[in-house]
Amino acid sequence: MMQNEAIFDYLSVNGEMEKTCNTNAFEKVTGPAIYEVIRVVNGNPMFLDDHLERMSGSAKLADFNFTYDSDDIRDHVIRLIGSNRIGDNNIKLLATTDEAGSELLMAYAVESFYPPDEYYHNGVKAILFNHQRDNPNAKVQHSDFRQRVKDAMNREEAFEALLVNGEGHILEGSRSNMFYVLDGKLYTAPASDVLLGITRKHIIALSLRLGYAVHERRLHRDELENVEGLFVSGTSIGVLPVSMIGDMKLPTMENEIIRKLVEGYKSLMNDLS
Repeated sequence: MMQNEAIFDYLSVNGEMEKTCNTNAFEKVTGPAIYEVIRVVNGNPMFLDDHLERMSGSAKLADFNFTYDSDDIRDHVIRLIGSNRIGDNNIKLLATTDEAGSELLMAYAVESFYPPDEYYHNGVKAILFNHQRDNPNAKVQHSDFRQRVKDAMNREEAFEALLVNGEGHILEGSRSNMFYVLDGKLYTAPASDVLLGITRKHIIALSLRLGYAVHERRLHRDELENVEGLFVSGTSIGVLPVSMIGDMKLPTMENEIIRKLVEGYKSLMNDLS
């Protein structure tokens, strides 16, 4: 049984609006789940088509039976936003199966945290966490992994955990993609190694518009001392600089490429909303 994580008055269950306080939909969840988290800004679901395309791709990669039409899901999302009068908040799409093996699609608002301005001015702390995803390109929900990472970050008072695979490569964050600057060039992990974030896609496009090519390359943990700047990206955080990894300080806040990307992405979001 899954814990009810919906907030606000209503959630959508297979296209039907139900009272959040009265629903038993979460009690019916028994199978594995794929999901997307979408940021709503001024009532607009940001990059919705990108999220729906990735959700369909995750289903195929995870061998998950997913028959919902994108237009129908888009309608569920719009009606959810309207029913709850959502201005700025994240919503979650969750596709799973119930106890009878029938498809179950839910859309609901979730608790959301958006970093304050000081995080972008000063950077945040991250830790290294040994973990390798079984299927990195599929967005599959794993509650046990999420809790272990959360506990590790709480112990170190860190904002994010950067995942290190068995070969010592740092590929992505536990809930984010990662970019770094080395020898004056901007890099991110190869597409085959990570979950292809929607924000990642738009950052790469923004970087090209600003005149910075993005190269794909694995970063080994032994190279961290040479990194000239590093940031993580995601739905709620945009471009978020990382100024410390464990006890190691990074010169991220002095890096011109990262400063321009932070401001450029903020402008992009303002223009789209």
